[in-house]
Amino acid sequence: MSSPRIRHALVGAMATAVALTLAACSSASGESADAAAVATAADVSQCEPAGTTLDVAYNVLAAEPMELAIANLEEAHPGLEVEGEPIASTAYPELTQQIVADIAVGNRPDLIMTGLGQLPFWVAEYDPAVLDTSVLPETYQTQFLGAGTIDGEVYLAPSQISAPVMAVNQDLLDAAGAGKAGDIKTYDDLLEVAQKVTDHTGQPSVSIPPQGLPEWFSQGLIQNSGGTLVNEDGTAAFGDATGVAALDIWSELARRGLEAGLPGTADAVSAFSTGTLGVAMITTSNIAAINEGIGDGFGWMPIQLPSVDGEQGRALPAGGNGWIVLSEDACRAAFASELVGELLSPEAVMLASGTQRSYIPVDTVARDELLASPEANPQMTFAWTFETELTPWGGFDGSHTAQVNDALLYMVEQLQAGAETKAVVDEAVAAIDRIVGGN
Repeated sequence: MSSPRIRHALVGAMATAVALTLAACSSASGESADAAAVATAADVSQCEPAGTTLDVAYNVLAAEPMELAIANLEEAHPGLEVEGEPIASTAYPELTQQIVADIAVGNRPDLIMTGLGQLPFWVAEYDPAVLDTSVLPETYQTQFLGAGTIDGEVYLAPSQISAPVMAVNQDLLDAAGAGKAGDIKTYDDLLEVAQKVTDHTGQPSVSIPPQGLPEWFSQGLIQNSGGTLVNEDGTAAFGDATGVAALDIWSELARRGLEAGLPGTADAVSAFSTGTLGVAMITTSNIAAINEGIGDGFGWMPIQLPSVDGEQGRALPAGGNGWIVLSEDACRAAFASELVGELLSPEAVMLASGTQRSYIPVDTVARDELLASPEANPQMTFAWTFETELTPWGGFDGSHTAQVNDALLYMVEQLQAGAETKAVVDEAVAAIDRIVGGN
């Protein structure tokens, strides 16, 4: 009997697994998940809007921009109707689960919102349309399209996006004589700062939480030090020397007694906001909430992830959400593409990002408006001006998402506990290769 590899069940992995099960059930009933292949969009000028109804699926994060986009699209195409109510949950796996359940009973939406981490699943299982990038406004920041690209084809238009970064308590660094947050460029820099803060406070000073975002944070560390998560043949690529060195910071912090051992991102954000933690790995989307929680309590700054060699600016995996066209009808696909353009207009992006949020704005006009607002303090400015190239989150075959993520979770939990890095990484690579190889 093989030993169990998974000790914790993530809500995200469970919901994705349910979605995969529903997709499989659809196949078993004689209608494969991608049998009703998406239509190639027609020339929208040749389509009759009257009598045409688009079905869209999204959650409450997109409620305001969707309302504006629908109004603009229906004004531009009199007679066209757009239907769809946002689901209340902001969890992307739950949104995926709901859409898959609808498709399984014959209700396939024309346009869907999805978390960027679910993109491989949609491409593998539902054959979405290649994005017509001509519908995007001229002010859309096309460098972010990499986050919606698989095998050279753009399937998703990123909307509300974020990237992995670190939060640093500058007041604690000052009290410990540990220098400036912006000087943390290498892993050695981080270890030196962490040791000084721990010596000052008498408690662990860094948190890289494993649960919640294990695949995203591990991918961020790997890519930021020049490594690769997935080989071109779909197997795990991070078992090489570069990948092991990139992930070793997790274990090294623990071995030195510097890792706080907090399980999830919410735990790390909460601890950081109390002022007792020197450094926490977060996402740019967390910045607004941290700002609100800290207020004027202490000085802090988000920083780019440190790397093994100190180089910064390498492409990072993107989090957040975007839009995919799934329509089976050529004219509905054309109108759905037009709706994507409306959802990514400067006005809609301003609603999606907003001064109360710290998503990276995908439109330059919206970005400049945010930067001119009273809310543009140094922390929010960091998020709103984040321009590092972004890649898709993940990259393994989408039909194995839940199993691969579980293997990565088990790996990073061991690393956080201080296990020997190469042995743990080798085990994870072998497990993932068995999963994707069907063994």
